[in-house]
Formats: sequence, C-alpha cells, structure tokens
Amino acid sequence: MNSCTDPVKGCTDPDAETYNPDADESDDSQCVYARDKFIGNYKGSLICPGTLNGFINNAQYDFTITETAGGNVNQVSVGITVFGAPTILAATVSGNTLTIDQTIPNVPIPFNGTTLTATIKATGTGTLGSDQKTLDGVINTQITATGLPGALTDNCPIKGTKQ
Repeated sequence: MNSCTDPVKGCTDPDAETYNPDADESDDSQCVYARDKFIGNYKGSLICPGTLNGFINNAQYDFTITETAGGNVNQVSVGITVFGAPTILAATVSGNTLTIDQTIPNVPIPFNGTTLTATIKATGTGTLGSDQKTLDGVINTQITATGLPGALTDNCPIKGTKQ
C-alpha cells in the first residue's frame, strides 16, 4: 500500500502544549511543555508587606525555577532562600500559571535573640507575562513555631525577570 501524502511530523505527546493530534510521525523536538517557559534563573524581589516584613524584605532577590527530578511535565521546583537557607518549593504549572502549595518543616528562624524551629506553609500563584520572561505572583506565607506568640502570616508579592 502506497500513500501519496507525506507523513505529518509533529509532537505526539498529548501532555505538551504543542501536541498535534494530526501528527503520524513523532518529532519530539516540536514538543513544548508548560514548565519549559518557566525554567530559568530570575532576578527580582520578594517583599512581605505585613507581619513578616522584618523577616522577608528583599528588594533584590534571586530565585530559580528548575525541572523537578522524576516529576511529570507540569512539575517544577522553585529555589528560594528562607532565613539564609536554600529551600525548594514544589510547584505545578498550567499554561502561564505557576501554583505553589508546600509545607516546609524544621526551618531554623531567628526570633528575639534565639533560634526557633518553625514550620513554613507557602501557597500561591504566579503568572508568566506575555514576554515569557516576567513572573509576577504572591506567596501566601504562614510560619508556626513553639515560642512564637501565634502564627505569623503574610501575603508576599514575588516578582522576577528571567535572565
């Protein structure tokens, strides 16, 4: 049986943003995943305007977004620094939206001349701009620890430009 038409090459992965249901010959180089747009090193800011302002107030702030090892095509890791310690936040991406929902136990935080062991809950979303370089979002942060007068909460804007 002979065909008079050339095969249609394209991305045959339905999880890719560039999935081509008409492709009958796979060309993985044409597959683009939502996470690919986010991956990179960012320069920006992370400033908590309320309760956490004394702890998190960084007008110049670098962070990274990387592919999650062993994760699916919509998972990324957001590398930030919390109280001087490198920390990874798990996130998912869909379209131009990044969503964080992570609890980090056993984080040492300075408080009133001592160091407390805290649990940090971070949730929020960020949106990648149409230029595919600017990320703008909010990390809703809650810190709890024995020795604190109660939970410390704040909605912390994070902004960055991919380098």
